[in-house]
Amino acid sequence: MQEANRTWLFERLKRSLQLLACTPEIQLQRFPGFVHVPDELALDFDNFRRACVGNFRAEMTAEQLSCLESVDQRFSRMKKHSFTNDAVASSREWKDVRHLASDALKAFGWPLDEPPESDDSFVLARPNPE
Repeated sequence: MQEANRTWLFERLKRSLQLLACTPEIQLQRFPGFVHVPDELALDFDNFRRACVGNFRAEMTAEQLSCLESVDQRFSRMKKHSFTNDAVASSREWKDVRHLASDALKAFGWPLDEPPESDDSFVLARPNPE
């Protein structure tokens, strides 16, 4: 079994939290138009939270784990209507997410900066010619 790349995973978790802590304007502009932004924000965080906690829980402080759990629980309590661009821009739920993500960044000692542009790309799939 391949060992998890700790440095890469924690860097991706940091970027995810930084984007969650950003203003709604930055969050909504970070993705191409065909991407469902609220889902990408939540799924990106969930993916890297699970990977980091699953592989490196013993290295994390109780405060760090608690902060990550708080963000995760906030997303878990959100209803379908909270996963729209309008909700990202103006809802109390997303304001809470931004605050909790800021707390998590502080717990890890990471800056509250806007994350660098990602090297990830989103590709719009074309129908498969039959």
